[in-house]
Amino acid sequence: MRKRTKTFLLNATFNVLFWIGLFMLILAIRYYDIGNIAFVQMDIDIPAIRIYGNGIVLGVLIGLPYTFMEVFLKHRGLYRNSLLRIMTSRLLIQFLITATFLTIIAYVNYYLDIKNGEIDGTVGFDRYIFSATVMFLFIGAFIGNIILSVFRTLQQKIGEDVFYQLLLGKYSPAKEEERAFMFLDLKSSTTIAEQLGHEKYSFFIQDCFSDLHPAVVKTRAMVYQYVGDEAVLTWDSEMAVARANCLNAYFEFERQLQSKRDYYQERYGVVPTFKAGVNIGKVMVAEVGVIKREIAYHSDVLNTAARIQGQCNEKNARLLVSEGVFNKLGSDERYTFTEKGNVLLRGKNDEVRIFEVNETDR
Repeated sequence: MRKRTKTFLLNATFNVLFWIGLFMLILAIRYYDIGNIAFVQMDIDIPAIRIYGNGIVLGVLIGLPYTFMEVFLKHRGLYRNSLLRIMTSRLLIQFLITATFLTIIAYVNYYLDIKNGEIDGTVGFDRYIFSATVMFLFIGAFIGNIILSVFRTLQQKIGEDVFYQLLLGKYSPAKEEERAFMFLDLKSSTTIAEQLGHEKYSFFIQDCFSDLHPAVVKTRAMVYQYVGDEAVLTWDSEMAVARANCLNAYFEFERQLQSKRDYYQERYGVVPTFKAGVNIGKVMVAEVGVIKREIAYHSDVLNTAARIQGQCNEKNARLLVSEGVFNKLGSDERYTFTEKGNVLLRGKNDEVRIFEVNETDR
């Protein structure tokens, strides 16, 4: 809950400051000819406090609803749609928000101008609302909304963490970090694929990974890759260990799937179950690619996590972790760790000690 509140406040602050800055700039250009744009200059004496006060009020009145709109669209599953539909929805809703509050602010200024005798009382509000200043604000807001919509849409589609990492060039050049990785794989995937056929199986996997989303958000994981019926999640070591997020993610996902078992049974005739392997250790993180850029992790830590997950069927376990994970989280009373011995994983020269993890009965 605290993370969601913090995220909301950060987004709200960003949105409000963006809109305040935009409207302040528009009003400065309009009334003070910033940039020497003579054709929009107005030779009238309006107090600066009122001009910029309008910009601040507009920024708050539009920035806050914009933030609530983002939360609403996210919870309505908007980001499962195409980029075009996401942007169209954003632009339409923001158009209504902007038009509503610009009209309100225009009416307040209309009332003040009449009260102060700056305009004749016979001038109708319809002429005032379609004045050059209001239209200038509206066009500027429309352009600003397109910019912000593109920014937010790409941020959500790429993933917030990866988006900012690429934007800031955080991993160019490569850096060493300690991270945890979870390899999640659908059990009996071949049998299910044969049973459903490739078309229905594709929808089945889409539904599974949509249901993974709440666990990803709750445990602050980052989705590194989707590969067929497998998903790879990652955390920095501090976040992985905090509240045992790298273990919680699996059981949160499992509970989500069980809560929708009737849906899966009715639509597909099978309820999905996943197996997982978790490992933690040092990796090199690098920005790779030219035409298509992404963040890549290079280390034996990932190979080991994948191989540990591959032992789940042989060990009859749902979740297996490495000794490194056990050393950091083995004392967590919410989970029971059962040693499964030392195993020689494919591609490795040394044996690896692994543990099965289950939730402690309460």
